[in-house]
Amino acid sequence: MVVGRIARVPVSVAPSWALSVVVIGALGVPIIMQAVPSTEPIVAIAVSVLLGILLGASVLAHELGHCLSARLLGMSVVAVRLYLLGGVSELQRVPRNPREDALIAAAGPVVSGVLAGGFWLIARLTEPGTVLWLLLMLLALSNVVIAVFNLLPALPLDGGRVLRAGVWQLTGNRRRGTAVAVLGGYVIAALLAGWAVAVLVADGVGGLLPAGIAVAMALFVAVGAAAERGRRTATAWPAEVTLLSLAHPVAQLPAEAPVEFSLEAAERRSVLLVSHDGVTRGVLDIPAARALAVERPRAPSLLAARPVPPEAIVLADDDPAEVVRRIGGMDSPFLLLVDATGQPSGLLSRVDILAVGGRRPRRGSRTSHR
Repeated sequence: MVVGRIARVPVSVAPSWALSVVVIGALGVPIIMQAVPSTEPIVAIAVSVLLGILLGASVLAHELGHCLSARLLGMSVVAVRLYLLGGVSELQRVPRNPREDALIAAAGPVVSGVLAGGFWLIARLTEPGTVLWLLLMLLALSNVVIAVFNLLPALPLDGGRVLRAGVWQLTGNRRRGTAVAVLGGYVIAALLAGWAVAVLVADGVGGLLPAGIAVAMALFVAVGAAAERGRRTATAWPAEVTLLSLAHPVAQLPAEAPVEFSLEAAERRSVLLVSHDGVTRGVLDIPAARALAVERPRAPSLLAARPVPPEAIVLADDDPAEVVRRIGGMDSPFLLLVDATGQPSGLLSRVDILAVGGRRPRRGSRTSHR
């Protein structure tokens, strides 16, 4: 359910989010009553519910950190969704290089860290031992936990995305980075589950709460890692076929070049129109160019160009399965293939990709950051 927009980004809240507020409220009451014995029960309940709501707002701020970083890198943000165990930011396309991947992933924990520091500083201005002081300290501690947990080197967490970016940078292969980060997810999940067992053995019934939290975290990481792995293998893509092998060669021409000249070049390869500073302005639309050439053969080719949307730009070593999913939710009939330096390598036909990937077009392909 969409509850509003922040900086034009739709924010939706799943019904399970309300459950998290109830759980936090229930767990918070005895903590408040024990830490501040003079607190009335009704006040303790109200403060616990407020704590749950403010923690949800903290998670929202964490996700908006991803969104801001993505926008600064020129990526479109589809939506932010909040649910029981956290939230997710949906981006229109996957990052094109390790730097983008790492910067977007790291932005969330940075925001959580800043929030933790801010709540702690405000708490120092209040009287220790009061309900307000306790609320602020719990918010500070919770944001520290959010930041640290998300920095664990495991997909689907932010730390896993940073790990993927590092492996991608070292090997030049994003898929290999994803595989390493997925393995990290399984390792972290196993360690959390093992810690839960150790707590139960050591503390018995008294360890039920921390053990339960650890198991929930382990399940969250394990299920997320399995989903990331599933996204890599869900599409049947022939191992011998690469994106580069499917690409049509391109000729780069000035956007101001006469349309009749561009049509001559288009007989041999696809025409990519660029500005004087080398920025891609569009792809020559042959039917439109022919119609324009009949009346104005010397008109600038840019008048007959189709723009290249950001989500239609892919790297040569991108996971083909990911490309198949992305193009299923796009209107563009082509993708622009670029190399590691950002230079165009060719054009990919939407029809060719879907045919090789064995998929029919579908709507809503996106990537997400938790």
